[in-house]
Amino acid sequence: MKLIIGGVAQGKLEVAKQCAKSVNSELETWNASKELVIADENYNFVEELYSATIINHFHLIIKRVLQEKQEPELILDEIIARNPKVCIVSTEIGYGIVPMDSFERQYRERTGRICCKIASKAEEVYRVLCGITTRIK
Repeated sequence: MKLIIGGVAQGKLEVAKQCAKSVNSELETWNASKELVIADENYNFVEELYSATIINHFHLIIKRVLQEKQEPELILDEIIARNPKVCIVSTEIGYGIVPMDSFERQYRERTGRICCKIASKAEEVYRVLCGITTRIK
Protein backbone atom coordinates (compact mmCIF):
# COMPACT_ATOMS: atom_id res chain seq x y z
CA MET A 1 0.00 0.00 0.00
CA LYS A 2 1.10 3.53 -0.73
CA LEU A 3 -0.13 6.80 0.75
CA ILE A 4 0.14 10.06 -1.18
CA ILE A 5 -0.67 13.25 0.70
CA GLY A 6 -0.48 16.97 0.00
CA GLY A 7 -2.54 20.09 -0.46
CA VAL A 8 -5.35 20.68 -2.92
CA ALA A 9 -4.36 20.67 -6.62
CA GLN A 10 -0.71 19.81 -6.00
CA GLY A 11 -0.43 16.82 -8.37
CA LYS A 12 -1.17 13.93 -6.00
CA LEU A 13 -3.28 11.92 -8.45
CA GLU A 14 -0.60 12.07 -11.15
CA VAL A 15 1.96 10.77 -8.66
CA ALA A 16 -0.43 7.96 -7.71
CA LYS A 17 -0.88 7.01 -11.36
CA GLN A 18 2.89 6.81 -11.83
CA CYS A 19 3.28 4.74 -8.66
CA ALA A 20 0.53 2.38 -9.75
CA LYS A 21 1.92 1.98 -13.27
CA SER A 22 5.49 1.36 -12.15
CA VAL A 23 4.72 -0.98 -9.27
CA ASN A 24 1.25 -2.47 -9.75
CA SER A 25 1.52 -4.62 -12.83
CA GLU A 26 -0.29 -7.48 -11.12
CA LEU A 27 -3.68 -8.26 -12.65
CA GLU A 28 -5.56 -8.20 -9.34
CA THR A 29 -5.64 -4.39 -9.27
CA TRP A 30 -6.27 -3.78 -12.96
CA ASN A 31 -9.54 -4.19 -14.78
CA ALA A 32 -9.95 -6.42 -17.84
CA SER A 33 -8.73 -3.73 -20.23
CA LYS A 34 -5.64 -3.13 -18.06
CA GLU A 35 -6.62 0.43 -17.23
CA LEU A 36 -6.18 2.02 -13.85
CA VAL A 37 -9.23 1.64 -11.64
CA ILE A 38 -9.71 4.86 -9.68
CA ALA A 39 -12.35 5.06 -6.95
CA ASP A 40 -13.27 8.24 -5.10
CA GLU A 41 -15.94 9.68 -2.80
CA ASN A 42 -18.59 9.14 -5.50
CA TYR A 43 -18.43 5.33 -5.29
CA ASN A 44 -21.73 3.49 -5.66
CA PHE A 45 -20.79 0.49 -3.54
CA VAL A 46 -18.09 0.35 -0.87
CA GLU A 47 -16.77 -2.82 -2.57
CA GLU A 48 -15.36 -0.56 -5.30
CA LEU A 49 -12.77 0.60 -2.76
CA TYR A 50 -11.66 -2.99 -2.22
CA SER A 51 -10.60 -3.53 -5.83
CA ALA A 52 -9.46 -0.08 -7.02
CA THR A 53 -5.89 0.54 -8.11
CA ILE A 54 -6.09 4.08 -6.69
CA ILE A 55 -8.43 5.48 -4.05
CA ASN A 56 -8.55 9.24 -4.65
CA HIS A 57 -9.95 11.90 -2.28
CA PHE A 58 -9.75 9.54 0.68
CA HIS A 59 -10.42 12.47 3.04
CA LEU A 60 -13.79 12.97 1.33
CA ILE A 61 -14.56 9.25 1.59
CA ILE A 62 -14.02 9.54 5.34
CA LYS A 63 -16.37 12.54 5.43
CA ARG A 64 -19.04 10.69 3.47
CA VAL A 65 -18.78 7.64 5.71
CA LEU A 66 -19.07 9.78 8.85
CA GLN A 67 -22.10 11.61 7.41
CA GLU A 68 -23.66 8.19 6.77
CA LYS A 69 -23.10 7.39 10.49
CA GLN A 70 -20.66 4.58 9.69
CA GLU A 71 -17.17 3.85 10.99
CA PRO A 72 -14.43 4.79 8.50
CA GLU A 73 -11.84 2.79 10.47
CA LEU A 74 -13.76 -0.41 9.68
CA ILE A 75 -13.76 0.40 5.98
CA LEU A 76 -10.03 1.13 6.15
CA ASP A 77 -9.38 -2.21 7.85
CA GLU A 78 -11.26 -3.93 5.04
CA ILE A 79 -9.29 -2.00 2.39
CA ILE A 80 -6.02 -3.03 4.04
CA ALA A 81 -7.11 -6.67 4.17
CA ARG A 82 -8.62 -6.94 0.70
CA ASN A 83 -6.62 -4.41 -1.34
CA PRO A 84 -3.06 -4.32 0.05
CA LYS A 85 -1.48 -2.91 -3.14
CA VAL A 86 -3.74 0.15 -3.40
CA CYS A 87 -2.46 3.72 -3.69
CA ILE A 88 -4.45 5.98 -1.34
CA VAL A 89 -4.54 9.71 -2.10
CA SER A 90 -5.63 12.18 0.57
CA THR A 91 -5.54 15.94 0.92
CA GLU A 92 -3.96 17.23 4.11
CA ILE A 93 -6.73 18.94 6.05
CA GLY A 94 -5.20 19.33 9.50
CA TYR A 95 -3.55 22.69 8.99
CA GLY A 96 -5.17 26.02 9.64
CA ILE A 97 -7.96 27.18 11.88
CA VAL A 98 -9.82 24.58 13.93
CA PRO A 99 -13.43 24.46 12.68
CA MET A 100 -16.18 25.77 14.96
CA ASP A 101 -18.63 23.11 13.80
CA SER A 102 -18.38 19.95 15.94
CA PHE A 103 -18.87 17.59 12.98
CA GLU A 104 -16.10 19.33 11.03
CA ARG A 105 -13.76 19.06 14.05
CA GLN A 106 -14.54 15.36 14.43
CA TYR A 107 -14.06 14.79 10.71
CA ARG A 108 -10.71 16.58 10.73
CA GLU A 109 -9.51 14.68 13.81
CA ARG A 110 -10.59 11.27 12.53
CA THR A 111 -9.09 11.92 9.09
CA GLY A 112 -5.74 12.79 10.64
CA ARG A 113 -5.73 9.68 12.83
CA ILE A 114 -6.82 7.44 9.95
CA CYS A 115 -4.07 8.84 7.71
CA CYS A 116 -1.58 8.11 10.52
CA LYS A 117 -2.79 4.52 10.55
CA ILE A 118 -2.48 4.28 6.78
CA ALA A 119 1.04 5.70 6.93
CA SER A 120 2.06 3.19 9.59
CA LYS A 121 0.84 0.28 7.44
CA ALA A 122 2.01 1.65 4.07
CA GLU A 123 5.17 0.48 2.37
CA GLU A 124 5.73 3.98 1.01
CA VAL A 125 4.42 7.44 1.87
CA TYR A 126 4.83 10.47 -0.41
CA ARG A 127 4.08 14.15 0.06
CA VAL A 128 3.40 16.25 -3.03
CA LEU A 129 3.90 20.01 -3.03
CA CYS A 130 3.76 22.11 -6.24
CA GLY A 131 4.10 18.95 -8.30
CA ILE A 132 7.30 17.94 -6.48
CA THR A 133 7.19 14.55 -4.82
CA THR A 134 9.07 13.83 -1.62
CA ARG A 135 9.22 10.31 -0.22
CA ILE A 136 8.77 10.50 3.54
CA LYS A 137 8.66 6.76 4.19
